[in-house]
Amino acid sequence: MSDKIQYSAKKITNFKKIIKQELKATEEELSKFEANLKEQKQRLANANVDFNQTSKHSQQQAKNKQLKNRLKEKSRELKSALQRIENKVYGVCEKTGQLIREERLLAKPTARFDILPKED
Repeated sequence: MSDKIQYSAKKITNFKKIIKQELKATEEELSKFEANLKEQKQRLANANVDFNQTSKHSQQQAKNKQLKNRLKEKSRELKSALQRIENKVYGVCEKTGQLIREERLLAKPTARFDILPKED
C-alpha cells in the first residue's frame, strides 16, 4: 500500500461508480445531441429559408457549438478523473496535496482542488 494520502478503497470504488455513471450519461447526451444536429442540418439543406431564418439558424449554431464543446469537456474531465483513480491520486488537491473534502467530490467528482470555506 502506498504511503500517500488517499481515500479508502471502498470510497474510491463509490467515486469511480459515480464518475462512470456521469460519463455514460454525458456520452449518451453528446451522441443524441450530435444526431439531432445532423438531422437539423439535413432539414435546413432541404428547406427554402429566408434571411431571418438563416440569421436565427446561425445564432442557434453558435449555441449548439458551445453546448457540444461543454459536453466534450465534461467527458474529458470525467475520463481524467478515472485516470487519476487508476494513478491513485484521485481526491488529492493538486495545490495543497491534502484530501479534497468528500462533500466536494460528491458534488463535483472531477474536482482537482479543494475549495475551503471562507473564514470571517
